[in-house]
Amino acid sequence: MKAHATGWRLSIGRLAKGFCNLLSIDIGWAACIMGASHGYHWLGLIVVPILFIIHITLIETQKIRTVFTVALITMGIGFFADTLLVVLGTVEPKRWIMPPPFIPLWDLMIWANFSLALDVSLRYLQKKPFAAAILGAVLAPGTYFAGDRLGALHFAEPIALNLVWVGMVWFFVMPGLSLMSRYYYHRQNDDDGGCR
Repeated sequence: MKAHATGWRLSIGRLAKGFCNLLSIDIGWAACIMGASHGYHWLGLIVVPILFIIHITLIETQKIRTVFTVALITMGIGFFADTLLVVLGTVEPKRWIMPPPFIPLWDLMIWANFSLALDVSLRYLQKKPFAAAILGAVLAPGTYFAGDRLGALHFAEPIALNLVWVGMVWFFVMPGLSLMSRYYYHRQNDDDGGCR
């Protein structure tokens, strides 16, 4: 009976962490996008670090170095992915500090913010790279399109073709991020027989 109650408590705890994580990611994304679209490009640079502090305090108290390592690598991957989309003429973000074709700092904050989901709400993708690729290809274009509608970036015409380009880039980006986060968060667990 005690084991059953403990199992329920663990499941509810995981669900609560996952929900809080998704809410945090949405808040960070909205701060970056809405800030850029209204000329407050710095807003993401304030909100996302606060979300990092909350994340470390509530979820990853024992893995602070890993959280920042994964964030930096995610920002690096994001820098190249979104700069590639700019070079291809797919999207043009609202400019702030960084010259074209490089992405602005508020966009880098979106990637840092997204890194916080890789071992919480998106953890199940760490052992499913093909599912990660499909999910990235299907869902990422919608977030970019939302950014366009909200005024933080601009899609070139034809929009449908450029959404396909975004999906193609994310087909490779998402499994790369998932495998990278598995490596950094679960190296020891993998040595002991798998990601727990």
